[in-house]
Amino acid sequence: MAITEQIIQDFRQGKKSAFDRIYASYAPGMYAICLRYARCEDDAQDILQESFIKVYTKREQFRSDNSIGAWIKRITINSALSYIQTNYRLQLSDEERTFDQAILQNQDNEQNERQKVDQLMKVLQALPIGYRTVFNLFVIDNLSHQEIAEYLGISESTSKSQLFKAKKMIRELLKQETVKHDG
Repeated sequence: MAITEQIIQDFRQGKKSAFDRIYASYAPGMYAICLRYARCEDDAQDILQESFIKVYTKREQFRSDNSIGAWIKRITINSALSYIQTNYRLQLSDEERTFDQAILQNQDNEQNERQKVDQLMKVLQALPIGYRTVFNLFVIDNLSHQEIAEYLGISESTSKSQLFKAKKMIRELLKQETVKHDG
């Protein structure tokens, strides 16, 4: 359902039915964002819930000259980052370390789109939290290294290093997954 100006106006005035419509329209997409940052579905649901609590409590701050979807996305990303900093041990390091990697499930040799998406999500979730966070912010959410540095309180060079290492690790994990399926 399309979100009309009237729905947005009603939402800003605190009408529950308008909030429910906005939630129904945007929650699935925001949940996908939460999944990219979270370690598991339960954490993603917690982030989503926290995000929409903020959307509701900050509804009067929404400016109609902006896209409500972009505004909700920004709140969701900020909620995910806050959740990570509060609940995960976010480690951003320039030195190589050994990381525990999640066990990726074996998949059939069929490589349809859904399996590729699932495989990529598993690979992303197998990344250490620092790598995954920088990768998501840069590649998926299109933030610059300067913006990432400001969000995370790190240097731009650390952001660049984390992205480089994340890409390298993704390639290795995908290569390992390919060997599993071919062997």
